[in-house]
Amino acid sequence: MRRLVIAAFVLSASCIVPGPSVHEVRDDRVLRQISQQERWAQQALDARPTPDTLERIRSGDPAAVGPGRKELKKLIQAIDRGTWVRDTAAELLREDGDPGLAVDFDRGGRLRADAIQAADALATALAEGGSLTVAELRPAFDALRKAQASEDALLKQPPRGMKLTPAPLPSPRPFVDAAAKLAAADQEAAKQLEAQLPPEQVTQLRAKAADAERELEEKKRAPAQAPDGGMADGGMAETEAQAPSNTLNISNDAASLIAKKPPKAITLREDGLFELSYDDGNYLVDPDGKLVRKEPPSASSPPPAPKK
Repeated sequence: MRRLVIAAFVLSASCIVPGPSVHEVRDDRVLRQISQQERWAQQALDARPTPDTLERIRSGDPAAVGPGRKELKKLIQAIDRGTWVRDTAAELLREDGDPGLAVDFDRGGRLRADAIQAADALATALAEGGSLTVAELRPAFDALRKAQASEDALLKQPPRGMKLTPAPLPSPRPFVDAAAKLAAADQEAAKQLEAQLPPEQVTQLRAKAADAERELEEKKRAPAQAPDGGMADGGMAETEAQAPSNTLNISNDAASLIAKKPPKAITLREDGLFELSYDDGNYLVDPDGKLVRKEPPSASSPPPAPKK
């Protein structure tokens, strides 16, 4: 770090009355700034949402979502503050082996790790509630990049005579789950996020986005839950609660199957799927006629009629 330039009046005053040297003034100012950055980072951590608040954010409660988005910004800033504290303390340690600077160096790493964990949990909750944007998530990936670059530089040029504790970034990579939920819901968001990530993380993002898409489909098929945990509409199944799910539309895959050969039977199952029974197996389709899967013939199915 280049030495800070002290204003001319400080230099002239030191010629008149004895006072601290330029080096001492510089160190005092930097140490105060380190302390301030640590304090601000800790304040962001102290204000992190509680588990109950995170649950309200997932449900889309506006009273929790608004403050949550502001806290996410502060937590991401806390990640950058932790990186700055480590870089600054390490630079000063190259000139001065003060043990107090080593304490600040380690504290910066702990603050950053806690801020990453809290910001990751909050970003994921916001994404699950449909309240996160790419613009809000982008600074998080920027903060991670700066943190990684800082750790790489410290490994290459450690302070002389000092053994400092490394602070590697968490694995699996933070914010990927939140990004995946965004990407699963919005293809344009997926493209913007992929542009922010290195190739190996793009692959991870796409895999998680595919998982998130499957989860969304499963939630759509799941029966509605009442607030008390029971089934909505007095325990009625989804096929009874959501018309016209008890009617099969002869379209898509169902139409193709029936056009080739009429099934032996068409049965509405409890899970809301329609079973088209054939000699070679049972084809399960949804009410729109889309094929979900094929199952082998059930033991109770009648044997195929003999050919004449």
